[in-house]
Amino acid sequence: MKFLSYKAYLVLGLLLVVSVSAQELQKEKLQGMIDATLDVIYSQTHASLSANEKQAQVREKIESSYDLDVMIRYAIGKNWRRMNEQEQLEVLELVKQLVLKAYVTGLEGKDRPSVTFGELTEIGKARIEIESTMVLDMKTYYILYRLRQMDSGWQIYDIVAENVSMSSNYRGQIDDHFRKGSGADLIARLKDLLAKDEINEDTKI
Repeated sequence: MKFLSYKAYLVLGLLLVVSVSAQELQKEKLQGMIDATLDVIYSQTHASLSANEKQAQVREKIESSYDLDVMIRYAIGKNWRRMNEQEQLEVLELVKQLVLKAYVTGLEGKDRPSVTFGELTEIGKARIEIESTMVLDMKTYYILYRLRQMDSGWQIYDIVAENVSMSSNYRGQIDDHFRKGSGADLIARLKDLLAKDEINEDTKI
């Protein structure tokens, strides 16, 4: 009986080690993805690319590791059911383009930021947080990546920058929109925003 108990503890211990190692791999995967997107924006090999081409390549780097639909669906929340299937698909695509444009244009003309990853914390069943700091223009920003394990693997469902949740911020704006507007109105608004030359943190949906 004691031997069986020992074996059970040993197996449990091995499973925990495997689980922790798998989670730690997510930090390396995330760091690799961030570095790859910054290379597109800053490396000399990509210097001749247009802004649109850079956005397309940044998207490719992100989507090779993560499903952007997860984070966008999480941000849209219950408003997802207020749109028909065609509107859902179009809103997903437009928000992706908006986020990518904001990311790329927001770094244009600035020195490459230094990004350092910190602690990985398990915050619930199949959910983790990965801490990071970004130094940009001599200012330090604290960024937290929230991931959950899904059938498709570990996916980012939220990014918290300086204690502001990206998903909650977008959800609040979309909630406000649907108090009076429709899915078609949201699509029109997103297209208007994408047509603007500059998108930053003050841009509202």
